[in-house]
Amino acid sequence: MQRAHTNEKLMTALLRLAFALFCITLAGCEREAEVYAPNYDFLSPCERPSRVATTAIVAESLCGTIEVHEDRERADGRSIDLNIMVIPSYDRLPEPDPIFFLAGGPGQAATEMGPFVAMRLAKLRQDRDIVLVDQRGTGKSNALDCVPESDALEDMTMSIEELLTEQLELIRECLDGLDADPALYTTPIAMDDLNEVRERLGFDAINLFGISYGTRAALVYMRRHAASVRTALLDGVAPLTMVIPRNVAIDANAAFESVLRDCAASSTCARAFPDLEAEFEGLLAALDPPPAFRFTHPRTGERENGVLHRVMVTRIIRGVLYDRSLSSLIPLAVHRAAAGDYQPLITLGLAFYGEESSMSVGMTASVLCSEDMNLVTSAGDADTWFDNEIYRQLQPICEFWPKGTVPEGYFAPVTSNIPVLLTSGKLDPITPPAYAIEAMATLPNSEHIIVPGVGHGAVFDGCVPDIVAEFFETADPGSLDIACASDLKRPPFFTRFTGAFNDGAAPDES
Repeated sequence: MQRAHTNEKLMTALLRLAFALFCITLAGCEREAEVYAPNYDFLSPCERPSRVATTAIVAESLCGTIEVHEDRERADGRSIDLNIMVIPSYDRLPEPDPIFFLAGGPGQAATEMGPFVAMRLAKLRQDRDIVLVDQRGTGKSNALDCVPESDALEDMTMSIEELLTEQLELIRECLDGLDADPALYTTPIAMDDLNEVRERLGFDAINLFGISYGTRAALVYMRRHAASVRTALLDGVAPLTMVIPRNVAIDANAAFESVLRDCAASSTCARAFPDLEAEFEGLLAALDPPPAFRFTHPRTGERENGVLHRVMVTRIIRGVLYDRSLSSLIPLAVHRAAAGDYQPLITLGLAFYGEESSMSVGMTASVLCSEDMNLVTSAGDADTWFDNEIYRQLQPICEFWPKGTVPEGYFAPVTSNIPVLLTSGKLDPITPPAYAIEAMATLPNSEHIIVPGVGHGAVFDGCVPDIVAEFFETADPGSLDIACASDLKRPPFFTRFTGAFNDGAAPDES
């Protein structure tokens, strides 16, 4: 088996060399002086993925590991393996600057999220490889996995407080069993890892593509390794000046208020739910004390018991606000819940949060307890409908979780002339456009696209994928025609489960 695999790699290398020589000899290839020869020798075909949806794209990819020092400053002691996946370009002779994808969270693994991103943004693979590196502490890069045994949507008989107490105990036990120093899993150290991967793979320059927390990581990389960056795409921007846990409730509140306004401005939604805000406030009031109820689990079909707490309702809605399609069901779910039918709301929550999380809770704690949580001292959610979920979950964890350090001036704005494209969903409940505008102040060679009808993740819909592909091709944000992005409106609100508008009525134009 090993000999066959070696022969296969040798044949691939010979074919690439032959093609390059053919181009040079006939002077018929535009990039005749650029022979693409990255160091992929240590990579091999990837294992079959756990998620069936990505099977095809993973089957085309190469996987492997690169060993780095856990303590990069001392450069001795424990080593960790960084998990890598390369999704190959469609072009047999790709551009020499691949796209490095940086996942969100903090805590998501690039090799788990990246294939889905590559599937939805297929044009990015046209002439560039896509490189996925699980950030230290995530995925298969010495993951700091401290997975709770239950969550609020899988065990609805427990309160948020009871779940938090249970989870804290599990996380304490997990910390004691980790083969890692969690203080060494901060963003700057991880971005130095990424630069070592770039060097080991043999790339002079790369293109960065970060989503959510991945934009923060990309900005840190740009500051520490500017000479290695050709371009950067930042989607759902979390700049260094944004204290991530500070405004969670405030931003969620603003996103929900936009649902109320847009429903009131829509003839069909306003006719179906004329008192939506009052119904929502009535629903929250009716949850004190929390009522017991029966519901059908949408995946298993089993009848289950639940106790509905106010914070559970607001956290479901906050999560659903991330998704432009699911959020069109919020008015209907709130209306039914206010009448005592909680099934639609619970179903909506389970549809968004899914069956299992790929988030590394330990890595989330290592990053945020060492970084942003040092700058915030309260939840700041007293005057909102929503609670500050991130702060309230992390604050007790940060009391015992090992904390690393960050460089002086770490939270200052990142100043750079690197070509940058920033994208924001106007409806985003966690990284609304204001944060991207803040980042642009010190990024003079940048362009910002605000997509009106989108929540978190603005690069996947309408004409934005074409704009993104053009940006990576030209590296010129100022030349992009971004006007088409303004055509992507919020989907019509559902007024019944059979559709987004009443029978016989015209589709909503709001």
